[in-house]
Amino acid sequence: MAMALNQSERRQFVDAYSNMLLTSWGDESYAQRLARDPKAAAMEAGLQLPAGANVTIVRHPADQVGSDEAAAADLEAQVGLYAEGLRTGEFVFHVPETPVLDVGELSLDELGAVAAGTTYCCCCCPACSSCTV
Repeated sequence: MAMALNQSERRQFVDAYSNMLLTSWGDESYAQRLARDPKAAAMEAGLQLPAGANVTIVRHPADQVGSDEAAAADLEAQVGLYAEGLRTGEFVFHVPETPVLDVGELSLDELGAVAAGTTYCCCCCPACSSCTV
């Protein structure tokens, strides 16, 4: 059974784990270090690991929301895995592959809706068709 982290330890872990995820997604050289030497890379991100700790990084596609792999990467599950690692010396960190963002261009209509707001009818005055948000 994993020992529970106190609030300060949990916050420190969540901050460092988040840093590890974001850095692995934004820095290819860090992602390579994470694969090559996971313990050193995890510690570089701020994770507190004891001497002699064994670190395993589990990668899976970012689009596997709802899958068993994604469930294991849930933050609460990851906090539990970290606490278990503190007890056993065996740490497992789930690091989804870099999310792919759709950076396609917006149409003029889509851009207009974003930039100018949306027109709606509030049904409260004769000028409803000119109301915008």
